Amino acid sequence: MEKRQRSYEYFRLSSARKLMAPFHDRLPVEVDRWEPALAPMIRGMRYSADGGGANLYEVSAELRTAADLFASALSEGTPVPKNMPTADPVERTPHVLREIAAHVEEWNSLPRGEAAMTTRELALRFPRLIPKLSIYFGQDGSAISDEMSGSTIEEGIAMWIDQIHPRCPWELPGTAAECYEALALFQNEDALDRFFAQEHGGGSGAVDFEELLPLLAQSCIDHMKAHHPPVWEKR
Repeated sequence: MEKRQRSYEYFRLSSARKLMAPFHDRLPVEVDRWEPALAPMIRGMRYSADGGGANLYEVSAELRTAADLFASALSEGTPVPKNMPTADPVERTPHVLREIAAHVEEWNSLPRGEAAMTTRELALRFPRLIPKLSIYFGQDGSAISDEMSGSTIEEGIAMWIDQIHPRCPWELPGTAAECYEALALFQNEDALDRFFAQEHGGGSGAVDFEELLPLLAQSCIDHMKAHHPPVWEKR
C-alpha cells in the first residue's frame, strides 16, 4: 500500500513535472525568467493536447496541487514533492507554482510572440518514436545487436513488431503517424540525425533516417492490414 501511495503521489504530478523540466532543480522566482523559458513547453503541451495529452487546464490543476503539497510540507516539516524544482528560498515555491499555474491556464488568451522551438518541445510530439529509435536502433539497440548482425533493417523492424503483437492497434498507427510527422517537420537527414540521434540518443541502423522512417511507417501499415482489420462496435 505504501508503494502504491508513493506511485500515486508521484504520477499525479506527471504533467507538471514535464512542464517544469527546463528548470531541473532550481525554479526561477522572477516572471521575466520563467515565462520565456516555459513558453516553448506550454506551446508543445498545447499541441500534444490535440492528440489526447493533458490539456492546459489539467496541467494548471497539477501545478496548483504541487503548490499545495509544497505549502503543506513546508508548514509541517515533511519532505517536499520529489523531482520538482524548488525556488530560492524554498518558501517561495508555492507562490511561484501558483503564478505559473495561472499563466498556463490563461495561455490561450494571452498575447505572445513566437518563441523559438526547443528540443524538449519537439520531443513532446514523438512519445512513441523517440524510445523506439533508441531502444531498437540506437547504440546497442536490440534490432542492430550482435544477435541481429547480418539482418536487414526490414528484419529489425519485423522483430520489433513481433514483440508488440498483438497490442498493435494501440501502438503501430501512432508510430506510423509520428514517422510521417518527423519527415514533414525535419525534412532532411541532417535535421533528423541532429534531433533523433544527437539530442535523443536514437539511431537508424545501417540506413539513413530518411530511409528508415518511411519504411517503419509502411511496415506498421502493412502489418495492420494483414493482421488487424478495422473492427469496432456499431453505434
